[in-house]
Amino acid sequence: MTVIPRPIRTTVARHSRLALPLALLAILLLTGATAPRSAPALPAALPVLSPAAPPSFGLNTHLATRYPDPSTMDVPAALVSELGVTWAREDFHWHRVQPRPESWDWTFTDAAMRALLSRNINVLGVLGPSVGWATPFSADTPNDVSYYAPDPDAFVKYVRGVVTRYRRYVHYWEIWNEPDSTIFWRPAPDAAAYTTMLVRVAAVIREVDPDARILIGGLNPYDTTFLRSVAEYGGWDSFDILAIHPYVNPYSPEDGNLAAATDGVRAIARQYGEKPIWATELGWASGPSDRDSAGHTDEEVQASYLVRALLMLWEAGVERVFWYSFKDDPGNPYGLVRQGGGRTDYSQRKPAFAALRTLNQQIVGAKYLTRRDLFEQQVLTSFESVGGWRRVSQPNGTLRPSTRAYRGQGAAELSYSFTTRQNDYVAFEREQPLPLPGQPYAIGAWVYGDGSTNGVKIWLRDAEGKVLQFVLGPAGAPGWHFLRTPIGGEVEPGNVIVPGSSRRLAFPVALQALILDDQVDSFTGAGTIWLDDLSVISGHEVYDLRLERGGEALDILWSPPSARVNLATSAPSARQIERGGADRTLPAQDGRLKVNLGPAPVYLWHKR
Repeated sequence: MTVIPRPIRTTVARHSRLALPLALLAILLLTGATAPRSAPALPAALPVLSPAAPPSFGLNTHLATRYPDPSTMDVPAALVSELGVTWAREDFHWHRVQPRPESWDWTFTDAAMRALLSRNINVLGVLGPSVGWATPFSADTPNDVSYYAPDPDAFVKYVRGVVTRYRRYVHYWEIWNEPDSTIFWRPAPDAAAYTTMLVRVAAVIREVDPDARILIGGLNPYDTTFLRSVAEYGGWDSFDILAIHPYVNPYSPEDGNLAAATDGVRAIARQYGEKPIWATELGWASGPSDRDSAGHTDEEVQASYLVRALLMLWEAGVERVFWYSFKDDPGNPYGLVRQGGGRTDYSQRKPAFAALRTLNQQIVGAKYLTRRDLFEQQVLTSFESVGGWRRVSQPNGTLRPSTRAYRGQGAAELSYSFTTRQNDYVAFEREQPLPLPGQPYAIGAWVYGDGSTNGVKIWLRDAEGKVLQFVLGPAGAPGWHFLRTPIGGEVEPGNVIVPGSSRRLAFPVALQALILDDQVDSFTGAGTIWLDDLSVISGHEVYDLRLERGGEALDILWSPPSARVNLATSAPSARQIERGGADRTLPAQDGRLKVNLGPAPVYLWHKR
């Protein structure tokens, strides 16, 4: 595949925190860049996880809780079926089904289950949140929703009632929604209390339905503190599936490094026991929202992000992904359908509706083969020697040469000891910063982990003298794996180490320091990781996922900055399906398919 470039846009970093002493900031400000050093070129292929299962994309439908008319529940359910969705995530709100301690009302849940199950749509049921009469918070309305921790005995009774009623039809249950969030578990997240509840509830569900599968309640994968605490409190065996909510908006799926969203939870799972991973919520709003008050994403961008994000998570080994959500809420336009005339109005479809429908149509029955891209990887430092690095201002670790290398004869051995329940880290600065060649898209390194979620980070010093931090990812499990992060865009305020005129790098740029951060302040312990071939990644930002079905190749392609690619083929022509479903024939020229790409993915069917 060859490419003719068009103008390249910038990328964005995300997620981090690291407080620094003033002495270190002063050293950074006084350090200057040196002349570029050459480095050998490496193969362009970058490692990715292969999908664990065929693609399976679901939807947060909210029929039982947000659609106001149980008699016409077939109206929205028919649209769910039209989307090709085979999984729906539905809330079984406690205040709806048990508005009073001795009163049960199944009107809405029965109607929603009939409408979905009759269309062969599987249901993932969410149990919770609280009802006012079952919490100790006196200001709660007795028969309305509450996010305060419930009376455990009352919650168990509610769970038993729901699972008993639907055990013949629903076999997947998610225990609470985002118990690690201050919004959904009040007055504050409490891993010990949640674990106690999880253990009790899991036992009841398995007693009522031995075939049931239990999901932990949709956690933030970028902060694994809560998940690790659940494991330490003895809750790991009480759930079967790890549910995550990897929101990165307003950043794009690529700039948000969505493909690495599972790194932290996988590191914990390797320690306590492997489990399938489901993303039970993921989405972008098409205007101002709770996570993006400025509304950086419009309806067209939302539709393109939907396809790219679902494919990236599937490729990263996430077994099932549920888009959030089906219909817009006032002030939160995450839906595939606009708010329109109210809760019953499903007439105003957004581009994301057609995007999800087309994605499901194209990939059904397809088998993943590989991902191809035009990125080039160039070694910045191979760590054959660790001369030129110095530890800065704290005693928490050492950097030594090692023969445990990913490639070549040597690597860097980073040993650390984090002894407090505060923000421990160890930083190693370059005596002379290493200039990055050109204007690379990303930077990464091979890391041999120690099973921890401690974060591997870098500081980059730019042409203006400011220093910005970028997070490669968690150290992760033993064994070599490649961690990378985009570096071209605006970083969050917590990633500004030395401030400047903006939170975006001004090229040329040099590598200033390498950091290992405890990431979870409550972590204490010592360990060793190894690093090799710290590399820059440049080239044309073109993505190509190759699948196959029935003897035909399916290439799913996109380019956020736009590009024209030439794709090799043995076929005289190909079918090109646009993001919204439009279909046309694309003739081959001299064994090549010439395709204009942009942010909206296209599907190309042809014989290889």
